[in-house]
Amino acid sequence: SLIFLSCYFACFANNFELLFSPITLDPNTAYPWLSLSSDLTMVANTGFLQQLPDNPERFGHFVFVLGSEGFVSGCHAWEVEVGDKIDWMLGVVKESIDRKGRISGCPEGGFWMISHYEGEYLAMTRPSTPLCLEGQLTRVRVQMDYDAGKVAFTDPVSMKPIYTFTDFFTEKMYPFFCPGSNIKGSNPKPLKICPVKVAVWNSAAW
Repeated sequence: SLIFLSCYFACFANNFELLFSPITLDPNTAYPWLSLSSDLTMVANTGFLQQLPDNPERFGHFVFVLGSEGFVSGCHAWEVEVGDKIDWMLGVVKESIDRKGRISGCPEGGFWMISHYEGEYLAMTRPSTPLCLEGQLTRVRVQMDYDAGKVAFTDPVSMKPIYTFTDFFTEKMYPFFCPGSNIKGSNPKPLKICPVKVAVWNSAAW
């Protein structure tokens, strides 16, 4: 089965050694249109509203779900299979974002993310930044260095960088997933958290 893994980096010499621990998606945050797999590693937009408790953690207006574990220090990484989905967003968010009302999907609003919509890849800055990529992304690696204030996106297939945000984090940060709209069954496939093997990365990759 697929396991959602957070990667903790132990730094020594000029390398990062990845140490992994399993994490799951948090069903208590999922918008009621979203369906999570039984192992909480996949999320899809069903297009149908489920009757779920309107708890404070749950998103009330957008098809979002968060990871179950937040981060207040250290380096973390995970990979997501987006496949041929036509609409999605991925990244990290701060804990205090508004779950029920209006949002501003950019760093100023507590979101550090990239998106794919209507054939275009964007970094969600203000205004948004078009991303010039070679070919289609089928998998995305998200790397967050909390202490350095960096969120980096990479294509793990080609190992080419996609975009890096640099900021200053002051509160708990959570992995963020949006499988996008699914109008008339146009985008039904799930986002899938990928199992990741232990590896050693050179710090120059950051």
